[in-house]
Amino acid sequence: MNLCMMSCMMPGAEPEQIVRTAVDCGMAAVDWVCSRKWKSPVFLRRISEDAGLAVAAHTIMHFPFAEGHACALDDFKRSLEFAVALGAPVVMLPPFPRKEQVSLADDRRAWTEFYAEVLPMTQKAGIALAVESTGVLNSPITTVSEIRQVLEAVPGLKCTLDYGNMETAAPSLDAYGKLKEYVVQFHLKDWKISPSFFPGSSLKRCGRYFANAVIGEGDMNLKAFWDTVDEAGRRLYVDLETMDFGSGSSTFQVMKKTADLLRFW
Repeated sequence: MNLCMMSCMMPGAEPEQIVRTAVDCGMAAVDWVCSRKWKSPVFLRRISEDAGLAVAAHTIMHFPFAEGHACALDDFKRSLEFAVALGAPVVMLPPFPRKEQVSLADDRRAWTEFYAEVLPMTQKAGIALAVESTGVLNSPITTVSEIRQVLEAVPGLKCTLDYGNMETAAPSLDAYGKLKEYVVQFHLKDWKISPSFFPGSSLKRCGRYFANAVIGEGDMNLKAFWDTVDEAGRRLYVDLETMDFGSGSSTFQVMKKTADLLRFW
């Protein structure tokens, strides 16, 4: 497995610590998430490359389009400039629910229109624009059919395949086979899942309750999903969305244990 560190999985850590952890865990790349608030992209690219790590992507979070702000287009342009300087081959923009949402269908339509508006900019920059399934209760793009609907409506748009998020709405073990022509990277996470509320859990679209878990300690059958991925897919980067969720931080031990578990799948 081509393992990738998600910088947001080490909240509060300095970029140098994130890079060092990725190297010590035998990872191949870093996905710099929300890093516009940190350091210059040139600096992040340099410390990644100096450590022998690729820059897998720049993931945008807390995006003003979801907040209904008029500055969304200008903010995306700045994020794209950041990604170009970072040397990221992928910009991933998660479609979190918009505050002005009327229905899931209307929200999905609005996101589809925004992706169509900004895609030509990313293509001109030589960067892939990717959408992922998001996993909160009112996420407008979660199931395989929903994300495929958006991908087909915006030719050239790509997919970050998050099997765990898809599972919050409907069974999705066959997601890769249905989406592989669009997939440019993976997100991998684990959940504790129950039909009833338990501490730390939240209700999802499928009607069950989910809580974050360290990969390998939850109820997701991640190995069964990975076994559906072909050789082409296995060459893509796999972002590890795992941390010590109980303490709100990631330790080297958690990352190392997860990397050792997954590396030879």
